Amino acid sequence: MLSCQISPALPSAGSPRSPTLFSTHHHRRRRRRRPSLSNAFKSEMHLPFRPFQADFKARIACGNDEEEDEDEDDVAGQPKRFIQIPRQKYIPVSKSELLDAIAMSMFDTPEDARQFLDVSSCLDSVLHAEQKGILEEMRADYSFFTAFATRKDGDAYEDDTLCRVAIATRFQRALMGLLKDAQFEELSTKDLMLVSALNTDYLLTLPISVDWKKASQSNAIIFRRGYTTEKQKGLLLAEKLDYIQSRLLQRIIFVISKPLAKVASWMFETIESSDSTQQIKDLANKMKHRFLDVSDFQRSYIHEDKNWGDKLQVGSESVQELPIWVAAQRAIAHYEAFLSSNGPRGRLLRKFLTWTGLAAPAPETQFELENDNNATDPYLRPILLSRISLGDIWKPAAERWYGNDIWEALRTSVSILFSQSILQEAAFQELMLLYIKEMNEKDVSAESGVGLQLKIYKSIPIPDLPVIFPYKKLYFRIIDSVRLDVATLLGLLAYIINYKFEDIRSSPSAILFDAIAITALIVFAIRVVLGYKQTSDRYQLLVNKTLYEKTEASGFGSVHFLLDASEQQKFKEAILAYAILLRANNSQMNCRQRIGDECERFVYNMFKQQVDMPVDKALETLLRLGLATETYANGSTSLQAIPCPKACQALKERWNTFLV
Repeated sequence: MLSCQISPALPSAGSPRSPTLFSTHHHRRRRRRRPSLSNAFKSEMHLPFRPFQADFKARIACGNDEEEDEDEDDVAGQPKRFIQIPRQKYIPVSKSELLDAIAMSMFDTPEDARQFLDVSSCLDSVLHAEQKGILEEMRADYSFFTAFATRKDGDAYEDDTLCRVAIATRFQRALMGLLKDAQFEELSTKDLMLVSALNTDYLLTLPISVDWKKASQSNAIIFRRGYTTEKQKGLLLAEKLDYIQSRLLQRIIFVISKPLAKVASWMFETIESSDSTQQIKDLANKMKHRFLDVSDFQRSYIHEDKNWGDKLQVGSESVQELPIWVAAQRAIAHYEAFLSSNGPRGRLLRKFLTWTGLAAPAPETQFELENDNNATDPYLRPILLSRISLGDIWKPAAERWYGNDIWEALRTSVSILFSQSILQEAAFQELMLLYIKEMNEKDVSAESGVGLQLKIYKSIPIPDLPVIFPYKKLYFRIIDSVRLDVATLLGLLAYIINYKFEDIRSSPSAILFDAIAITALIVFAIRVVLGYKQTSDRYQLLVNKTLYEKTEASGFGSVHFLLDASEQQKFKEAILAYAILLRANNSQMNCRQRIGDECERFVYNMFKQQVDMPVDKALETLLRLGLATETYANGSTSLQAIPCPKACQALKERWNTFLV
């Protein structure tokens, strides 16, 4: 289960428990470039292998220390919070680094390492050839979609509807297979709860509303792979000033709402105790429930459908048997339940009513981890992602304001305002969006797969998830909405006070003054409209820029991306499991879980990455290609790796089958 527990960073040794830290002033150490391990291995083949093993481990440790030092320098002087996420089945290590680590740490002699590298080369070629066959099949199906979508004479296809549906279903199932092999998972309820929980001060800071009706019609569905952190560095002067204004606005509204809270309480008590009609009481209760943050619809998903993410996992039976559009129809309701939001004025009014007591505050959703948070082995623990928001940056100054140290608070605020700062947010490492483009009535229905759109994004901050949906509209932030509304009201008030219309009969020159007044009013209205439009255009430009910078692939390029990702993931899973089995050949492993544990421990020791090894998939690949054997005796299973020379020969024979 996914956790959204956010905890403050633990103070380091020698630091106070509540550190008073300011925005960072970077004095970054220059990071040394780590030499290529493959080149080092080739150049030192003639050396004794054990000393070179130790040297390799020292280099890995040195590289990890440098990366940790760099991270510490990046966020030094800024308080952090952490988000717990479960380990992922995706192996976030490059193929070359993994091979270097295996070759230099698991074999006693250079000859053994060389034979292993030969096997890895053959395995890479075989997997690439298999993926090439999948690519050509999917290319033919995708070309059919494109050709049909661009045809004008749709009537010519009335007789082959079944064929079109069959091809579309085949393409979708092949796509789902690639997603499964690349370890992409569908967004679960827990992911959506995390998006909702982190919707505070984050990087994009744009309230986005999705058109859920169109999203449902387009069968939009999202898959994710991995988590990471997204950083924004710089002076961030505009963001800091916006945050100050937002906090000031909240404070003003809170102060105003306190006396109104007593009035509201008196009104409700009067209504309850009076002999008013039941209709008035029902209306009062409806107003109170109108502004609750969590709807009954969302609450039902939280409490009644906690296993939804498990039902629609990629590769599960329900998804494999149905096209993507069927799964999307089931998923879109969950998206709407957790990602729906009101506009800025509605959210401002809801906060105001909450502070006055007319609406109940939003209940906090509790997140728990199924993983053992107190596991003795570090590679089994959940992953911690740090986050730094604008509130964290201003926290040192806020602590001094609450401590009534006004001079020190002002000095700290100025220091924060004009210092380099870092915003850091937990992000989805890769997201894939699938939806069906809106077609004309004469075009084929969505079920046939015509107009299928594929887009892959990278490093999308978790609270910014709605930005990738195809049909959305932008709301103004509360602070921007208040600025524009206040400026408009003040302008109208000034106009009403300064301009007075006179009777034309009493003063013939009044016609000229009235014309000037009306012209001024029209100019003012145009300026107001342009002000709103300029703000909206600025928002739209920011969204377009964000999507452009974070788009990894689109169209059929997404298929190429998935093919490469699935090929690399299958290779890394298989070669790592093969190496573990090869090292344990003298003592046959009779437990798949033990193989998975050894793989996870190796990845953590070498790269400090916590993974949940998909050992069943890895062993399936090894057994299918003849790189391992599985025997059953006395109710138990024994797994054994084929020696490197025989494994290499088996892979070459497999390669020859592609040439026939």
